[in-house]
Amino acid sequence: MNGLTFSGVFNIGDTRRVRSTSRGIALQKEGARFRAEDNVDFNDYSLFNRKINLPETKTPVQKDTCHHSDTISVSNVDIIGISEAALFQIGNLGRAYSESRIKHFRRYLPD
Repeated sequence: MNGLTFSGVFNIGDTRRVRSTSRGIALQKEGARFRAEDNVDFNDYSLFNRKINLPETKTPVQKDTCHHSDTISVSNVDIIGISEAALFQIGNLGRAYSESRIKHFRRYLPD
């Protein structure tokens, strides 16, 4: 694995619940000086205050599982990166909730 950042999860083994959230503001601006008016806050943008629109829950599926071995064996996994509330799971996972909200904008110097 080369990278795991910003609420990314790499998990080997059984997990009952995972909840990953990531919020980010990326400000790209002209010039090398940051002033007080360049400060930004999550509350300044409605994106971070909106209620998430989740899909309806499906009817549970009944299943029977037969484990031929009590260990998890994975030969090889190549991962370039896991980021922004992403999940890489080897093993059983009961419930996962992942959310990432990013506001990226540019500020240019006045002409």
